[in-house]
Amino acid sequence: MNMTDHETVLRIAQLNVEAMAMNDAALADDLDEARFRAHLIRTSAHEMGLTRVLEVAEDVIVLLRPVGTDPLPGYGHAMLRLAKALNPR
Repeated sequence: MNMTDHETVLRIAQLNVEAMAMNDAALADDLDEARFRAHLIRTSAHEMGLTRVLEVAEDVIVLLRPVGTDPLPGYGHAMLRLAKALNPR
């Protein structure tokens, strides 16, 4: 594996860690933390050119809504889609 591939694998692994932290935060009803993690994922996906991950991360952000508001129905399903986009099989 060359250095670029190695770096890509590490960056995708970090995105998975962020997604797990986002999900854990949502389960703990810490939606501000979940929002923060969703934004980190979106930014990284954009930088890496991961179009599908970027699209689903944006869906999560829209459904979580801004700080101080209640999330829209379906945000949990969007988080699941994000996990699947990060780990296509």
